[in-house]
Amino acid sequence: MIKRLFLTVALALAAFAGLRAQPPGGMSSAQLAGFSFRMPDVRCSEKFLDVDYAGDGQVYHKLDIYLPSERRASYPVVVHIYGSAWFSNNSKNMANLDNICQALLDAGYAIVTPNHRSSGDAAFPAQINDIKAVVRFIRAKAEEYHFDTSFIGISGFSSGGHLASLAGATSNVKTARIGRHTVDLEGSVGPYTSFSSAVDVVCDWSGPIDLLNMECEWERPWGGTPEEALLGVAYNGDDDLFRTIDPIQYLDPTDPPTIVFHGTKDNVVPHCQGMELYEALDKNGIKSDLNLVEGAGHGINLFVEPWLSKMVEFVNAARSDKFLASIEPKLENAVSPVTNISATGFPKILPDNSVVFKVRAPQANRVQVDLGGRNDGIKDATGTWTIVTKPLMPGYHYYSLIVDGVSVADPASTSYYGSSRMSSAIDIPEPGMDLFETQDVPHGQVRELVYWSKYTETWRPVFVYTPPGYEKGKKKYPVMYIHHGGGEDHRGWIQQGRTATILDNLIARGEAVPMIVVSVNSNVPRKAGMPAGQGTYSWEGMQPYREELLGSIIPFIESTFRVKADPKHRAMCGLSMGGGQSFFIGLREPGFFANVGVFSTGVFGGINGASNFDLEANIPGMLTAPDAFNKNFDCFFISCGEQDPRIEYTRAIVSKMRDAGVDVKFQSFPGDHEWQPWRKSVAAFARMIFK
Repeated sequence: MIKRLFLTVALALAAFAGLRAQPPGGMSSAQLAGFSFRMPDVRCSEKFLDVDYAGDGQVYHKLDIYLPSERRASYPVVVHIYGSAWFSNNSKNMANLDNICQALLDAGYAIVTPNHRSSGDAAFPAQINDIKAVVRFIRAKAEEYHFDTSFIGISGFSSGGHLASLAGATSNVKTARIGRHTVDLEGSVGPYTSFSSAVDVVCDWSGPIDLLNMECEWERPWGGTPEEALLGVAYNGDDDLFRTIDPIQYLDPTDPPTIVFHGTKDNVVPHCQGMELYEALDKNGIKSDLNLVEGAGHGINLFVEPWLSKMVEFVNAARSDKFLASIEPKLENAVSPVTNISATGFPKILPDNSVVFKVRAPQANRVQVDLGGRNDGIKDATGTWTIVTKPLMPGYHYYSLIVDGVSVADPASTSYYGSSRMSSAIDIPEPGMDLFETQDVPHGQVRELVYWSKYTETWRPVFVYTPPGYEKGKKKYPVMYIHHGGGEDHRGWIQQGRTATILDNLIARGEAVPMIVVSVNSNVPRKAGMPAGQGTYSWEGMQPYREELLGSIIPFIESTFRVKADPKHRAMCGLSMGGGQSFFIGLREPGFFANVGVFSTGVFGGINGASNFDLEANIPGMLTAPDAFNKNFDCFFISCGEQDPRIEYTRAIVSKMRDAGVDVKFQSFPGDHEWQPWRKSVAAFARMIFK
């Protein structure tokens, strides 16, 4: 009976689990008892083989890592343990790689297949000590191997299923006492003992669970059994000793969800073992699922659909449940941004400025938010995806939803024209910046008008802000012509930039002169025969818009509104592309403008290699006749975000100007190439002009 049992174990595991056995004495890497096995190909983007997780160079302390085909910044992890009746110390590279592991890889999980000490190398609990060391290694090496250690699952077949179940049942147990036996379950293998060995989900495939009752309803025939080899002793009636290897002995309600698969025709580990585990899990209130596969044997007809999909669904659900449980308490203090369509809905901003999105997409396979990098969502049982970003800097951020690779606007947020398309956006408030928020002060008006362009021979749009009281009087006002960046238009400064709100608040505080603000669309084409120049980097490239501004926009404004029509009462400013337009046109047209603001321009460098900028060639007289230049301008202002790639080039050019005697004002603000520094820039510029 014993001889037959061992032969059944060996042959079944070898033929159907892809076993690579190496009992004491050694066998070739793909042989067992004279049988050879094909090494399966694994679909993956990257693999790391024979990684030493304990630092001792032993073969039984090596593991392999496989990363999914679709590259991501990081991956949740599942450890899968081979089966061998605990007899093999080197079967990691044949651990169900072409079925269980491949299904999880295809679902986006990194796979770790470890070796562990065999029963011939060391007695229990050495084997579970090794597996826990693997989990600690994963947490310690997360950055190096792109692991997302917020979720670590564990799976195993046969004796590997036993170790996986035991790892789950002892996730938060270091030592335990069964009868008179104290068991060191955690161990001290490897250098990463300060890390947790807890796991978040368990997949048990045909694992032996109650090792005192392997035959279930029949009496166990002892003598030379794998369980005795595992403990290193022959059975002598000490039931408590054999219970120390039984996962059920360690279960408690805090243990991770567990899914069990077992064939009803398993003649190596009877399916009553899976049933007994499921009943114990249910008794402890642990989320669990039992799948008895009719007619399947020990690995025969088991690692196929629909069971592989059920495994993936269960693992995904466990990940979703853990993720949502970690988010829910934080939502109590979350706020909805002003950019939301629904004031009570998602997205929501958490106290650390990370953002939670919820997207209903039951049929989607993958949902992400592209917001300064792509953030993956996790789907719950209802088909709702939850995505949480990293903490964001205060300010305005464009974003898109990516649904199965297609970029779309978020229907839960207001869309704005930016990046050459309508984009969703979220606005993260900055403490102390009530200047950007609507206050109980007199408010001006914003009008959307059209004017006839002599240059394009078309009607073109323009936004005009008039200060509080404009409609009631006859007073004339100075005018600031403000320019958007590339991929935006006349809507940018009014909608994203909150310029009207900023001016209302500045005027109410007495910090800015009441003024008219004209937000233009400076995207105009070149006419046939006009020099192309270098776009925003050359005077020649400015000619189409120069003709539009001086020939159509300014005349329209000055004939429509009560304005002070002279250079001292005109200002030109803009961001990025608009900053380049303001630099060239504003500084080379002193007959039109005595106030020029340049925000975050790439003219000086930091974009497209424009780093060798010749100031004198582009603005004649600036460096050679600075006194004359200074007399032409009441205010020449430059600004840039402190995390903007343009900042160092901007600082260098400002130093060069000042060294030559140019009267230029400069400020930098926290932030990258985005709206928060630009809002602060227009506020700073408005405080300086027309005084």
